[in-house]
Amino acid sequence: MQVLRIPFTNGGPASPLRHASRDALTRELPGCTDDLVADALLVISELVQNVSQHTRSDGELVLSIAGGVVLIEVHDDDPAAPRLRHPAGLQAGGRGLLLVEGMADNWGVRRLDTGKTVWARLPLAMAGGTLTPA
Repeated sequence: MQVLRIPFTNGGPASPLRHASRDALTRELPGCTDDLVADALLVISELVQNVSQHTRSDGELVLSIAGGVVLIEVHDDDPAAPRLRHPAGLQAGGRGLLLVEGMADNWGVRRLDTGKTVWARLPLAMAGGTLTPA
């Protein structure tokens, strides 16, 4: 079930996307933990920031809940796939996809005629079971 679809401008502020995502998650998953929301917001920030830093494209954020996961998708018009890097210890930046990989059950890139979608899945697990949408 799609709970949020919001376009964004390359280089625009991420805070409106974060607020809208937080509101959608807490509305649709009333029992979700603060940790789940924080993880989702971090993944969203990293994927949106990749669009601003590595493309000239505007983008779109889509948030869905299904099958025990939160699916985060960020679309842009640039066909180049992001690369997972392993920067040197003191190098600033370059760790965004490492964070996404560490927090998500799975992530990847779907190539499209109009660019690409980078996606990540976060589990809805919590103490006592799995959350389901409201």
